[in-house]
Amino acid sequence: MNKILSCLLMLILLSPQIMAENFLFQGSVVFNWDEITQEERDEDIKQMQINIFGDKLPEKKIRMEDFKTKYKDYLKDKDYKKHYMAAAAGYKEYKEYNISAMYFKRMNSLYMYGLQKKDDPTTIYYYDAMGNLRYVDNIKGMYPRFPYFAEQYRRNGTLAGVSYFTTLETQYIFKGNGDFKGVWNQYKFYNKKGKVIMQRSNY
Repeated sequence: MNKILSCLLMLILLSPQIMAENFLFQGSVVFNWDEITQEERDEDIKQMQINIFGDKLPEKKIRMEDFKTKYKDYLKDKDYKKHYMAAAAGYKEYKEYNISAMYFKRMNSLYMYGLQKKDDPTTIYYYDAMGNLRYVDNIKGMYPRFPYFAEQYRRNGTLAGVSYFTTLETQYIFKGNGDFKGVWNQYKFYNKKGKVIMQRSNY
């Protein structure tokens, strides 16, 4: 759960022809971007883009009516006060959910929390402090085995991005249009040139 949520705001439509059961990462799962050439990094990125998006870039938007129909029971968290307080208190689980909190670093205030049903872990719902749905993650691939990936959609149906998890420590981040944004490896976030541009406290 924490591995998925750690990449939340960095994220996150796959081509319909890419089926989860056929998904297979073709490339090394050993992270060595600080050792390989730029050409090798570019080839890794290209291969992952093909694996995730196919030969064509994804549609940038699905019909809002479809999104609202699919998630009509989750547009509002009816128990948001309890879930918000549980997340703020640092709970990792609350009743039938795995739960996690997202904070503004400077203000140290919770602005969003995620709910993942224990009996349906392939979907994560992210709500603001008032219980309004903001994002939905659809997890696909071999989850909870690696590799797997998570599509993240905004409330209006727009694909925000895709996170590609090759190992527990490594997640490649792509924008909604298929462009590569960077890769987390443990505590460091690398750009396409292999330079560390961000760090995090846990993963």
